[in-house]
Amino acid sequence: MRLVETDVSNFLLMNSTIKAEEQAGWLTRKAGALIALFFGCVIYLGNAGFPGLLDDADASHAVVAREILQRHDWVILYMNGIRYLMKAPLHYWAVAASYAVLGVNEFATRLPVALAMIGLALLVNEFARRFFGVRAGLYSALAVLTGAGFFLFTRIMIPEGIYALEFTAVFYFFLRGWTGSLPPRIAYWGAAVMSALAMLTRGLVGVIFPVGIIVLFVIATRAWKRLGEMHLVSSTLIFLVVATPWHLLASLRAKTFFWSYFINEHFKRAVGTRFPPDYEAVPLWLWLGAHLIWLFPWSIFLMAVCKGFPPVRTWKNLEAPQQVKLLLALWGGFILLFFSLTFGSRMEYYSFGAWPAIAMLLGIGLARAEEEGLRWIKYIQAALAAVGVLLAGVLITMLVISAKVEVHGDISSLLERQEQDVYRVSMAHFLDLTPQAFAVLRLPAAMAAVAFLVGLGLSWWLRRRNRAIAATLTMAATMALFFFAANIALGVFGPYLSSKSLVEKVRVQIKGEDVLAIYGEFDASSSVGFYTGRRLLIWNGRYNNLLPGSQYPDAPPIFCKDEEFLPIWQGAQRVFLFVPSEKRSDAEKWLPAGGRYLIAESGGKAAYSNRPAQQPLRSSEDTSSINAAIANRFLAKK
Repeated sequence: MRLVETDVSNFLLMNSTIKAEEQAGWLTRKAGALIALFFGCVIYLGNAGFPGLLDDADASHAVVAREILQRHDWVILYMNGIRYLMKAPLHYWAVAASYAVLGVNEFATRLPVALAMIGLALLVNEFARRFFGVRAGLYSALAVLTGAGFFLFTRIMIPEGIYALEFTAVFYFFLRGWTGSLPPRIAYWGAAVMSALAMLTRGLVGVIFPVGIIVLFVIATRAWKRLGEMHLVSSTLIFLVVATPWHLLASLRAKTFFWSYFINEHFKRAVGTRFPPDYEAVPLWLWLGAHLIWLFPWSIFLMAVCKGFPPVRTWKNLEAPQQVKLLLALWGGFILLFFSLTFGSRMEYYSFGAWPAIAMLLGIGLARAEEEGLRWIKYIQAALAAVGVLLAGVLITMLVISAKVEVHGDISSLLERQEQDVYRVSMAHFLDLTPQAFAVLRLPAAMAAVAFLVGLGLSWWLRRRNRAIAATLTMAATMALFFFAANIALGVFGPYLSSKSLVEKVRVQIKGEDVLAIYGEFDASSSVGFYTGRRLLIWNGRYNNLLPGSQYPDAPPIFCKDEEFLPIWQGAQRVFLFVPSEKRSDAEKWLPAGGRYLIAESGGKAAYSNRPAQQPLRSSEDTSSINAAIANRFLAKK
């Protein structure tokens, strides 16, 4: 109890001192929160409605959310009518609710993650402010909002931003209880609820990571005698009340749920034996090194993180701010180490849950260095300005090289496709860029060049004039402008990475009785399903995410092989077949040359039909997207 009282008194003394110092300037608690809110709304809400959803996980997950509304089933997830037993449901629930209010569109798809990122920034601001002051809170929030990786990996429908918010809330509640600034029951029960929500968002790591990190913290500070303060029994019961119902209902509704969800998707993915095989592991050196990019430009101030970190011998008797620093380091380090040791599946964004901790360490370190007037910050800022000049120079050079390039079609004609295995790395499409491709990227490239050259240069100039806060805000504004440029560039890549433009070219010809089909796995053409709003027939695509669910006896007969698809193609109904670029030659080998009509192309993808575009469409008694006659035809052949 004496240690607790000492920590609380130190914390209150520190907090009152900081507040007294900060009230003298314009950067108050309210101003810091409003700045973070402004940047969050501009960046994340401002970019939420554009561009179209991408093929692969983006549109695939959006289809799952839409089917929740269509089926009125909030327990078992479905993708294209097939049980999808791989993922936790909370993100899909949030998007389904967004669709119910705003309709099925891009903005509604991205809104839950956008709101989560704004909430994360505000919580990080409050987290760091409470223990280190207003400037540290604001800088930590800006590091979250304008760090390159935070924005990049919230462009697709994955739950990283949501569970990062939940992790941050877990540790915020824990530290409030640990330092005595919040009643223990409220603090630790709040942490239990947020951990349960994290499990409903990201699976087992939602509970393994927070518990593991808190246990390490207790061991490191040798404070295991305080475990009784955490109300472990009641906190565990509250966790189970929140987390158990969905898992129990899903297990009762789907007999393979436990194997598919816990064993296959969690354990076997981590050790590289998941069935069917999924993403490969990014090489460790590349995965770790890329964090300098994901946290850019804030990562350039990494030196500030190490300064003032408490020595190991003092961990037992740390004051509140130092306890926070220790927990942040353990939080980030635990997650980085965990995925460094996994060798089965390690994608670039898997460490997203650690990034708020690293962002706070960077923000706190930079704020302290500014307040102490350390000269090395100016040199670091100069180095960042030099990086800006280099990046602007590269972009301008690419624009000059591509100035006389004539574009015929979309950007796909100017890209250089890699070997298919390369694309198991989520950012691999950057490797497709050629200097000529900048002929259709002139606007975003010019915006990015101006942002890096002028914005980072101005930030350096302000830093030299000892206008530290203005320099940091300018750096954040530079990244905000760059994000808008990057989002515009992503839209230019749309025909290459999405089937939206291809569907738009064909949409006017599609009638309710027509059959819509794709060649290959669903993920490769998933935006066809999203933008047509129809269930798709899948030719030679019964593998990957839909394979386990397709084995249930009530699964709709949407999968067919070569010999099963040809009778459908040659039947009485009109069929539209959407084929990704890498599968076109395979599909054309089987489609009869005399009965194959190319209806549209976009981004290398193609839409074929068994009827010419101008021929009047034939009607059918059955107006479902895949009628019973077709289903019976290839079921009978099995």
